Amino acid sequence: MTQQRKKRRGPIIDLLLIGLIISLTSIILVIILSNDDFKFQKTSASDSKLSTESSAFPGISIVTDVSNDKRTPYAINYPQTESKTFNEEVSQYIKSSKEHYLKSMKKNKNSKDITGELNISFETYPYNEDYYSFILTKMLYLGGANHEVTTKTYFFNNKTGTLIDMQTLLQNDENNLATLAAHVRSELQQNPQLKDQLLEEELIAATEPTWENFERFAILEDSLALYFDEYEIAAGATGAPVVKLSLSLINPLLASEFQIAMETMKPPVTTGHENKNDPNAKRIALTFDDGPHPKVTEQILNLLDKYQAKATFFMLGSRVQYYPDIAKDVLARGHEVGSHTWNHPVLTKLPIEQVSKEYTSTAGAITQAIGQGPTVFRPPYGATNDTVNGQIPVPVVLWSIDTMDWKHRNSQQLLTYVQNNLHNNAIVLMHDIHQSTADGLDAVLTYLQEQGYEFVTVSEIMKYRQ
Repeated sequence: MTQQRKKRRGPIIDLLLIGLIISLTSIILVIILSNDDFKFQKTSASDSKLSTESSAFPGISIVTDVSNDKRTPYAINYPQTESKTFNEEVSQYIKSSKEHYLKSMKKNKNSKDITGELNISFETYPYNEDYYSFILTKMLYLGGANHEVTTKTYFFNNKTGTLIDMQTLLQNDENNLATLAAHVRSELQQNPQLKDQLLEEELIAATEPTWENFERFAILEDSLALYFDEYEIAAGATGAPVVKLSLSLINPLLASEFQIAMETMKPPVTTGHENKNDPNAKRIALTFDDGPHPKVTEQILNLLDKYQAKATFFMLGSRVQYYPDIAKDVLARGHEVGSHTWNHPVLTKLPIEQVSKEYTSTAGAITQAIGQGPTVFRPPYGATNDTVNGQIPVPVVLWSIDTMDWKHRNSQQLLTYVQNNLHNNAIVLMHDIHQSTADGLDAVLTYLQEQGYEFVTVSEIMKYRQ
């Protein structure tokens, strides 16, 4: 009987033992997995080394946040100031960047086999006495073929503790924004390093004149830099494109506190009138078409230097190609360089493709000669329409006084035409390929200076003609 009981209990005990083993195994697995997740979170988010140190810039500290976790390492540096508002703004960007990185790595099913990377570094550029530009570059790797590189910028008034946006920089003027956008698009299209790499539709969208498109900027000494992310407007091989515009070029667009002093611009304007912000002050823009010319252009440049006058030269691409050194000299003396097409056709009679080619080929020749593209455009004979203008990425400028120097070729008549048609904010049409124009220019400059006119470029005067 005892043996029979043992046989009956055998299966029950076996079942209990098997159940107990399964339960214990499940508990052990839960503990192991929980510890692994805890370990992931702890080493990735909590086990970081945070430190703060002073910098060479007054009021600016450097915060360093480093984690050496094997799967989710990161190294982060960012600026800290005495402004609570600024610090909160930057800290929020850093926090969201870290959270995105850690959560993305955790969700990745293959994260245990992949080492991610988050690296945030920054550069500091002071401007005048009170302003700083901070450029934060973020490199993120979550697996796959490539790193993702993006840029975040802050333009900061260290004296008031306020952040400055593009609207403030451009006087909250949408016309100024449109002009800036045209310059940026033109520079990108003419950049030889971006040739054949630009994504045309993306470029057009990213340079539309909206405030949101121009949030990433910095002032670097004498230029305004605009930043684009990798793959945003061009193929990845080009990296993250940056456009730099000379402050002297966009000076009229800027709010007064960000403008560079007139005496620092070449050549300086010393007409005796402190009237750069007076809309009723006397200004005139002298323009010269069809050059450069190896003799006449140089004579005109010397005369402009004599009167410390700035002017705008609308150049033909076919002539720039032959006289690149003269084009370079025009820019070096502080004048504005514009495009006048490649070979002076009537644009309204050309197919759209040919109109575009006339501009791009000339812009390419100018860029190759002087290191930057044209900032304005003048159609030959003044022949243009909406279709033509739609192919030109920079402002299209005509004139209000035609000296007819191309017709009369008489140095004595040049001044007469100016006197008979003179008005404030005038744009004067002349040509730097006629010797008679160079011979008669001295008298014109003398007269206009005596009348109290300030000689400015076309881009500068357009602000007062709107």
